[in-house]
Amino acid sequence: MEPDVFGLLGLALIVVAWLPGLLETAKSKEPGMKKRFMALYFLGSASLAYYALLLGSIPFLILNALAAIVPLIHLYYYIKKFGAQGLLRPTAQMKV
Repeated sequence: MEPDVFGLLGLALIVVAWLPGLLETAKSKEPGMKKRFMALYFLGSASLAYYALLLGSIPFLILNALAAIVPLIHLYYYIKKFGAQGLLRPTAQMKV
């Protein structure tokens, strides 16, 4: 059996696991991540996507590219709720 089949199966399972949280975020229109976590999650996932591209690993490239999109969705709702200036304010000063 082709090794990529296992990678694609894992990719599908992880994406299915993300869906309830992302749908809840879209439904509630509330960011579900803290600012620092969003930044670290995005940078880590984007770095891993680039690494997977260099390795030629399509399943991991897709997984990490999708993983980099997840914090951007939360960032969208964060900015929608607090405005772009909210990104510069300490979290303790914000009323959630």
